[in-house]
Amino acid sequence: MQNKNHSIIRKTSTIKLLALCIISLGFYWYIWLWKLITDVNKLYPKKHIRRRFWFAGLIILNILSIYMHFKSIQTKYIINLAEICWLFIQLMLALQILKNIESYVKNEFDIKIKHNVLGWLFFGCFYINYKINRLPDNIKKEVERKIKKLKG
Repeated sequence: MQNKNHSIIRKTSTIKLLALCIISLGFYWYIWLWKLITDVNKLYPKKHIRRRFWFAGLIILNILSIYMHFKSIQTKYIINLAEICWLFIQLMLALQILKNIESYVKNEFDIKIKHNVLGWLFFGCFYINYKINRLPDNIKKEVERKIKKLKG
């Protein structure tokens, strides 16, 4: 489950992630998010994210939203409530992932990571991917050292 750089959290180019999500009509996002939560849970098991509950809610709301579109229910209202709920749940999950990564870095390396609230609000999980790809080099080196220690 580790990538070729032997780091615990997979790194994916944000542009690649966005392109794959568009090409797969959003299915790749769920796969990427499931793997990300797996990595974060391995990294920081103190605050285990219960992904089955999060994903059940997200998938049910997504299916409900699609159903509403096909039945033209959303045209009777100004907003599609299923999409609003999906967005809210997705943002709360993204916030929990960010907080777990932040707690891990603070506990292990005594480094405080600052987050951009607007980045989180507007880009959600894509912002998380951006932050993971930009972890300071000393943190990445320390994580790789711990992996080698665990393997050897």
